[in-house]
Amino acid sequence: MSQHSFSPDTRLEAALSFVSRVPAWASFLCCALPARALQATLNWSQARKYWYSLLFIAVVSAKLLRIWSHLISIPFSSLLGWGSTFFCQDVLFLTVIWVLCLDFDRKWLRVLSAFVVVLLALILSCMSAANASFYILTGAEIHWRQAGSFNRDPASMNTLLTGLTGMIIVEGVYIVASWIASAFLFDWVDSAFRILGSCFAPLTRCWRSKSLPSLGSYNLVPFRDDDDEEDKANTDPSLLVDEHRLPQRHPTPTLLKRVLVLLPALLVLALRCARPWEQSYAFLSQTLIITPFVVVSSGVGDTSGLGDRTALTTPPRFDWLPPGEWNGFRDWQTDSNGNYTHLHYNPAEDPLHNSNLEYDVLEPLRSALHNGDVKIKHIFIFKLESTRYDVFPLRGDTNSSMLNFIRNSYKNGKIPDDVEKRLANLTHTAQRLTGMSSGFKSSEDPQPYGGVHFTKAYTSGTFTLKSLTGTSCGVVPLVVDFNQEYLHHIYQPCMPDILGVLSNGTDRSKAKSSDDFTTWPWRSSWMQSITQDYDHQEKLTPALGFPEFVSHESIQEDHANDTKWPVKEYNFWGYPDDTLRPYFRDMIGNAEKNHERLFVGSLTGLTHQPWDLPKGEKYDELIGASWSGRTKDVNRYLNTIRYNDRWFGEFLDILNEFGVADETLIVMAGDHGVSLPEDGSITPYDNPHVYNFHIPLVLSHPKLPSVQLDTAVTSTQILPSILDLLLESGSVDEYSRNALQDMIKIYEGQSLIRPQIETDELPYWQFTVMNTGGSLVAMRSATKPYRLIMPMVPEVEWRFTDIEKDPLERNPIQSFDLYGLKHRVAREHGDQALQWVQEAARAAWWWTRENWKRYEHEA
Repeated sequence: MSQHSFSPDTRLEAALSFVSRVPAWASFLCCALPARALQATLNWSQARKYWYSLLFIAVVSAKLLRIWSHLISIPFSSLLGWGSTFFCQDVLFLTVIWVLCLDFDRKWLRVLSAFVVVLLALILSCMSAANASFYILTGAEIHWRQAGSFNRDPASMNTLLTGLTGMIIVEGVYIVASWIASAFLFDWVDSAFRILGSCFAPLTRCWRSKSLPSLGSYNLVPFRDDDDEEDKANTDPSLLVDEHRLPQRHPTPTLLKRVLVLLPALLVLALRCARPWEQSYAFLSQTLIITPFVVVSSGVGDTSGLGDRTALTTPPRFDWLPPGEWNGFRDWQTDSNGNYTHLHYNPAEDPLHNSNLEYDVLEPLRSALHNGDVKIKHIFIFKLESTRYDVFPLRGDTNSSMLNFIRNSYKNGKIPDDVEKRLANLTHTAQRLTGMSSGFKSSEDPQPYGGVHFTKAYTSGTFTLKSLTGTSCGVVPLVVDFNQEYLHHIYQPCMPDILGVLSNGTDRSKAKSSDDFTTWPWRSSWMQSITQDYDHQEKLTPALGFPEFVSHESIQEDHANDTKWPVKEYNFWGYPDDTLRPYFRDMIGNAEKNHERLFVGSLTGLTHQPWDLPKGEKYDELIGASWSGRTKDVNRYLNTIRYNDRWFGEFLDILNEFGVADETLIVMAGDHGVSLPEDGSITPYDNPHVYNFHIPLVLSHPKLPSVQLDTAVTSTQILPSILDLLLESGSVDEYSRNALQDMIKIYEGQSLIRPQIETDELPYWQFTVMNTGGSLVAMRSATKPYRLIMPMVPEVEWRFTDIEKDPLERNPIQSFDLYGLKHRVAREHGDQALQWVQEAARAAWWWTRENWKRYEHEA
């Protein structure tokens, strides 16, 4: 083989610029050393030791990482009793590789064996290195079963490439370690197998071939140095034997060596036979090569108490719904006889649903909504990428994890005055919108903007695109990996779908001459300055009902020939978020001119890892510890939070510029958080930490009082709450009022502007589909401070935490099976927590199956 056989194809062209940033020594380790090894492969008797060592280190490292990453879920007694059996598959695989590494007499067999071993070594060492690098970055293993379904769009590939440096460095460590170990590792393994073979030699002696009785039992007799030339010349060449090709005679192992090798082998074999069958043991035993091919089963189990109930029934009849086909209203289509042809979600049949519509609006909001001061002409929803609750705003008078991380980075936990001043101004706009004080000394708090701030809001999905679906459509996302909602039936009308039907009932000719905005038609649009190509978002957005879409690609097209366009891409995601400034101005100006009402959704992007700022923008120094690893990442993250907070302030200025601030509802909601200060994770991928769920949520309007609510809520409640605000503020005409009064009743989320129902008899269960969607489901109830993580596949665990006692989730209870989890919960938290876990597990099992039914997805 030559190095040229490894040249990249055109699909990885985007990686070249990234690879050029990899440290030179890492490039040497991963290119030069394998090249030398490939050249040495021509001499297989020597090269086999290196390649076997590389495979051995890769396979064993992968297994040790797997055990380490799940160590908290394995009882010590189980680890002590069955831990050695977790390596049985690895030993079997390495035995097969050892056989392939034998120095066969036939050349074609040596070449074939060399090809197989080298190929496996390259593949498995890369897999092991990638897994180790991924674990260091995220705290989770790669789910290789997802590799086939992972999208191959450019943004996804670039996201993967952000971990390429770490993978190359780990691979380099493997290569160096293999080079060193090749001097002894293969010989040790070879000796161990030969000792085992000698133990069973008496049993197999009768099977030995008589035609080749004992070639391997004799040493070669070397030619004597004093043989004369005549003897050599008269020797028959056919009688000469290649000294290298004949196996060497191995001394008979002593009894002690046989005992030291045979007894542990028999003990592990006996333990493996006696080991009870448990899914967790089978998962921990998987060797690296079979992991991508294992078929995983669903985690859905007992639903006793709920049975086969379903919330899908015949949809209610809406007299106001015009005939024909309307986006989002497929379930209301009828056949020729006027009968509905589909089922629809019915909250009255949902055993987990609580309604609060019969309760009055919260007192602090009621007066403002009913006296006519609050008018909602336009609605803007900002989904804040990777934005944690405790940075919107960052406060100096709290005990938040982020602030403690900053404090602890300085000597004696004292933040310097100049840094504190920068921190006090870091999230100035977020302070306005939430009405919260910065809490830093010598800082002047801004005038509160007005609105409702929710302190215990969780996201509906920690995968961004799933979170968008949950917010735009008032549903919990689909429990499958990645963005597949657009491929299935989104089971509720999304907000743009509803507004589209309402616009059908307006008289556009009269609207153009009327100053009464309640008679104006709605115009819906989605806007973001980053790419729309990530995981097929360009297909999801129309499915969410948005007919118009501004993105990085459309901005590029708009300014393709504009030499005066000053904005540059800040990284592979696209343009900075404030690039949308002229687009917002044009949209608001045209809407006011054409008498249209706006519903605009916008996803920010700058706060996504790797937290790059636009070129020329300076990073403030906010962290005091060494500038490496987590501290550097936190500093970069906070700087992107600062940059976007400034952009939000500019957006408020745009509203004032057009005179629509007092008629605009602004919703600020995180798509998910990121547990960077807590565990160093740069992504919520498979990460159940609470800070990946806890998001900012604000309903802002200048004419609303500043109210803070501390009840547990979720982002699926945003849509019904917007409908409720439109109704209670009188911001719709009679036709729209009739429609919204019917629509608000069909959603599963409670209205955020009314008291949240919290009873022990009927807990308000709140579900979150965890990134990437098909592995884990998180849940909590509004009545208790508990959280439960339910696995959907066997390679992840059940998890229980009590946020009240352990707010940073430093001591979670984890188990591969529910029985083990309940046993530990009962012992450490008591019967009340145990009962909650039992009820939560039953609810989660039923809800997961119901979720698939609602989306018409076949599990």
